[in-house]
Amino acid sequence: MNCMRSVSLFVSLLLLSTAASFAQSKIETIAGTGKAGFPDETALGLDAKLNNPFGVIVAPDGDIVFCDTGNHLIRKISRKSGEIETLVGTGEPGYTGDGEAPDLAQLNEPYEVRFHPGGDLYWVEMKNHIVRKLDARTNIVSTVAGTGEAGFSGDGGSAVEAGMNRPHSIQFLPDGKTLLICDIGNHRIRALDLGSGKISTWCGTGEAQKTKDGAEVSPLTPLKGPRALDLSPNGDLWLALREGNQVFRIDLKSGTLHHVAGRGAKGFDAVETVAKKAKLSGPKGIAISPDGNQVYLADTESHTVRVIDLTGPEPMVRVVAGDGTKGDGPDSPDPSSCRMARLHGVGTDPVTGDLYIGDSESNKVRRITGLPGGHFHKRLNDYETDEFKIDGRACRIARPDNVAEGRPWIWRARFFGAFPAADEALLAKGWHVAWIDVGHLFGGPEAMDAFDTFYTSARERYQLAGKPVMEGFSRGGLGAMNWAIRHPEKVAGLYLDAPVLDIHSWPGELSPALWGKALNAYGLEEGTAEDWKGPLKGVGRLIEAKLPLLLIAGGDDNIVPFARNGARLEKFYREMGGDITTIIKAGAGHHPHSLHEASRIVAWAERVTAP
Repeated sequence: MNCMRSVSLFVSLLLLSTAASFAQSKIETIAGTGKAGFPDETALGLDAKLNNPFGVIVAPDGDIVFCDTGNHLIRKISRKSGEIETLVGTGEPGYTGDGEAPDLAQLNEPYEVRFHPGGDLYWVEMKNHIVRKLDARTNIVSTVAGTGEAGFSGDGGSAVEAGMNRPHSIQFLPDGKTLLICDIGNHRIRALDLGSGKISTWCGTGEAQKTKDGAEVSPLTPLKGPRALDLSPNGDLWLALREGNQVFRIDLKSGTLHHVAGRGAKGFDAVETVAKKAKLSGPKGIAISPDGNQVYLADTESHTVRVIDLTGPEPMVRVVAGDGTKGDGPDSPDPSSCRMARLHGVGTDPVTGDLYIGDSESNKVRRITGLPGGHFHKRLNDYETDEFKIDGRACRIARPDNVAEGRPWIWRARFFGAFPAADEALLAKGWHVAWIDVGHLFGGPEAMDAFDTFYTSARERYQLAGKPVMEGFSRGGLGAMNWAIRHPEKVAGLYLDAPVLDIHSWPGELSPALWGKALNAYGLEEGTAEDWKGPLKGVGRLIEAKLPLLLIAGGDDNIVPFARNGARLEKFYREMGGDITTIIKAGAGHHPHSLHEASRIVAWAERVTAP
């Protein structure tokens, strides 16, 4: 009996703890005036006019991207400045622009947007019955699925010749090779093979019938209004059924669907309810917390955000924001007092766990902070950092709290502390972060000599591994590349982000003052500038040494154009059979560098330094 009481007390405390964590959350508007309208020129988000925002996500670079559905646009909000700008669309409804730049494309009610793991931007246009993408490397729009006419056809053939009926939601399978499409008018989930371009029915019979708990993912299993998909960090897929008013977890390993929430009846429970007994009201958006323990729903017809809390002994559904009545705000610290109007989209920040909401008929994008489930680690400035000089040059070594086996380290070739997501994540894993100041030497001979001295000194001082990962951001790419070419046997891998690899493209065409310094660093003058031999000339040496390369860049970088820098490096590496991983962020510029959520960088770094 005492044991049973202890278990009951533990469960009660656990539920109270989770409830308290939601009680600490706050809500605010980050874009939209509340009145529907067409956007003016670039403006701060709170001054921008929106018209029925739907799907909203956090982009790889950390900016917030959303579908301004009533304006037939895809737009983004800068995380740093709060400014809002258009990524895709003219603002006029239509179906044009394939093969052209994104600002020339006419869209017709984009509902949801996703970034491929490689950085291309995909979206679904409900009224055009299509899925399109923005190619990050070429900055060109193309259709990848659908004919533009409503219908059902094409399974087993080319996706661009297949009929769909009001597609709503899209999501990639974990390997990035397959795009799933909620073909809601056909009560099916379609699968687009991105390699072959062929489409098939992944699940759904075409009839709006009840889905059996434990059923196989199959064209023989019915789905009742498959509306929204999201992927959990553990690899499970989550599916919201709009007409079915239910939520299923899809175990991709076993290929089975498991009923988690919603009893199938439309309605609204203001109080916390056992998930399977809860009434839902036309859920049209779904998003998973970074730790996978919270499944958020845009419960459209109840005008609320609901959450399926997976932390207790059984899943529970509770209200996160709204009170069940249609309205607009007030914007206040308490999300439960902030009314919304037929919200359609929800998206989570993969680092902080903040929730972004496409509050559709309020014409606003809102954010809830202070939610559970975020991934937090110490900031770079919180780590012990030794500062010293070598030959008069400033040096820094940030030291981890607990040193990883083998004493791995990452060497920032330039800009210590700028965009430090990867450095912070590696410090948390036990890596050291190193830097020596070689400002305005553009990776020239003097910088390389300084690097040689620093390498020896850093290793002796801290007993570091023999092969660091070189990290080159922007002009730091010159130094990282050149030193790796000089000493490929001393480098574990190269992580380059928007790297300068051709001084003629930058600073040559943009900064006369720095152009002169770049020439001087290599002992050149205007008349001999064409004699410059940059790191692209030495790529063969890196490939011979089988040196792995991670390349990240913005596809719309107007400062260090990808086509003249990173794209050339990528081409050489692929043609020569080199080990290269690329993430080119569609619509992103030179800044921000790195990835907002750095786990893929960390995984790559751990792979290339593994014994």
